Amino acid sequence: MTTLRELLQLRNSTYEPNNRSSLDEWFSSVLDVPLDELEIGDVARAVRQSLFLAEILPKAEAILRNNPLSGEDYDGQLISSIASLERGDINDALPSFLSICSYLAQINKTDFDRQVLIDIEKTEKLSHS
Repeated sequence: MTTLRELLQLRNSTYEPNNRSSLDEWFSSVLDVPLDELEIGDVARAVRQSLFLAEILPKAEAILRNNPLSGEDYDGQLISSIASLERGDINDALPSFLSICSYLAQINKTDFDRQVLIDIEKTEKLSHS
């Protein structure tokens, strides 16, 4: 299974942990975890950081299809993370992003809170820009 370290190597990048920030500590902790084994919170954080979106968004979509309100810290965390992306972030991952948007457009949202609905609307607008 592919890990973030392997993705870095494929891009001829190196990573030296410095443990000076919570982001660095988190990245060091998931660097060698296979992408298929990342926890929901790790996927959400990778999305928020725009890390390897072409590889991470398919995992995010699989999680959402299992539970659209997936989140480690709160319901809808993964949708919120996806909604935080900007157009420039998704260029390399556009097919996966559009697939997620299509899925979110089709699901029953009657039990979703207002913020999740706003986040879904943001992703929809981004998919049309």
